[in-house]
Amino acid sequence: MSIRVLLSSKHTVVCEGIASVLHLQNDFDLVGMTDNPLLTNGLCDKLMPDVVVIGVQAKDANDLALVQQMARLQPEKKMVAFSCSDAERHFIIETLNAGAMGYVSTTSSMYELILAIRAANAGRSYLCQAAAAEMMDSVRHPRLGDNARKGHLGGREEQVLCLIADGLSSKEIARNLLIAPSTVEVHRRNIMRKIGLHKVADLTRYAIRNQMVSV
Repeated sequence: MSIRVLLSSKHTVVCEGIASVLHLQNDFDLVGMTDNPLLTNGLCDKLMPDVVVIGVQAKDANDLALVQQMARLQPEKKMVAFSCSDAERHFIIETLNAGAMGYVSTTSSMYELILAIRAANAGRSYLCQAAAAEMMDSVRHPRLGDNARKGHLGGREEQVLCLIADGLSSKEIARNLLIAPSTVEVHRRNIMRKIGLHKVADLTRYAIRNQMVSV
């Protein structure tokens, strides 16, 4: 029986390139594709895919929010995330924690994405070689940022801190993360309490120093 695949990515060219390869696989049935993430859940209900392949980017909190939403509303669907961002340990972990069973960088070969889809359909996790190498390297050579953050901020708190460092207001952060502004304020207070900093400039420097945002 063919693996029914739904493809969701804001990058149309990438999406069409992946689709052209998936069409060549005898064990795949590409049942649908969209460049509008807001349509993904509805298409799942309509098309009933076995695996949903979702494009994600490290700097777009909406992408992880979609993965989390899919995991909550479509728990029976297996998800594979592919990313145009460099494979970084923190983002890989965030993506898997959000609900994805596989992670593939677009710098990887298409064959790795195919392997990830097959693995997810079989209920197995999959990391592309670049992501696996990054995870191994972080174990062998822990970064200053990993040690500094360990045991302090939760995943959502780190997302909020990164967006604060990017200059977003609480209302803008709420829209990005699909949460209430009051929830953002709770996270903001918790962040300040945990790391002992209260000014936006200090929070921004903390995020940069701990390699949570790029400059």
